[in-house]
Amino acid sequence: MTMMQADLDELMVVSCLFPGMQWAAAETRPVLIGREGNILRLYWMPLLLRMDECCAAFFIEQLNRKVCASA
Repeated sequence: MTMMQADLDELMVVSCLFPGMQWAAAETRPVLIGREGNILRLYWMPLLLRMDECCAAFFIEQLNRKVCASA
């Protein structure tokens, strides 16, 4: 399995492109997990989220909300 890198904006775009994906943080590593059925996407957690657990939890909540405004 390959780990992918993405910044906060890119993760939000991925969340909007795949609205069925459920997001969570790994317990033992700085990794964000996107799961849709039997498909897993693993992303290294951006540094800003690694430094603040509350901020990370809030961001994951936002990813799972799937509120994507159209331009």
